[in-house]
Amino acid sequence: MAAVHDEDDRTRSYVALGPGSNVSHYKIERRIGSGGMGEVYLAEDTALKRGVALKFIPYHLMSVEGARARFKREAQSAAALNHPNIITIYEVSEYQGRPFFAMEHIEGPSLRDLIKGKELSLSKVLDFAVQISEGLREAHEKGVVHRDIKPSNIVLDKKGRCVILDFGLAVALGDEKLTKTGSTLGTVGYMSPEQAEGGHTDHRSDMFSFGVLIYEMLTCQQPFYRETEAATLQAIVNSKPEPMARFKELDGIMMDHWNTYIEHIDNMASRLVQ
Repeated sequence: MAAVHDEDDRTRSYVALGPGSNVSHYKIERRIGSGGMGEVYLAEDTALKRGVALKFIPYHLMSVEGARARFKREAQSAAALNHPNIITIYEVSEYQGRPFFAMEHIEGPSLRDLIKGKELSLSKVLDFAVQISEGLREAHEKGVVHRDIKPSNIVLDKKGRCVILDFGLAVALGDEKLTKTGSTLGTVGYMSPEQAEGGHTDHRSDMFSFGVLIYEMLTCQQPFYRETEAATLQAIVNSKPEPMARFKELDGIMMDHWNTYIEHIDNMASRLVQ
């Protein structure tokens, strides 16, 4: 057993969640993910008899001033979004003083898995990009900014539907730079320049990360990747990515078709920034 501190300096204890643990009307089956942005558990909603995913704020952020309140506030904002390309949040609550939210559980690979597994066709890239852009547009119109768009935050269900995870979570955790405890080079690699410099972020930061994502889907390369976090951040701020043609063989593809894909992507970007 360990202890964490509430925002009013009262000490709370917690018990590690394991298979069979009960959190309200949810029964924990197993942990399916963890990291600096939180811990995720597969659970059964015993009231509605369905599988759900429970995401808890990380313990190391429980003592950060305002982190718990921001986590709940941003989760509530994301819960107001209703779109097929955005994860559905069912409930925002607390367990033993630790905020969590319940969301739909999607059985399927992430874009990260697909990019690592094989090269994606242009038609697939366009299909995924359209779906992601529609989800982002819905969120931005409702005033919600993601701030952590990357392949591991996009999952596909059995019907090929792209679903964006973790809306608003990065800013909710009070760490807009995303370079502190618990971050990964993968996250750093998708930052916008203003995030890398610790500046103000808005929907345009999502657009930059969306562009990085498209680049990686097409080339299987991160455009700003370097061997260290510091070098990657410097590249984001000061460097231009290598032309995609260096990594992707375009022989045999009609250039007018290629230009059509690029035009579609440009149109999506224009719609998102309006």
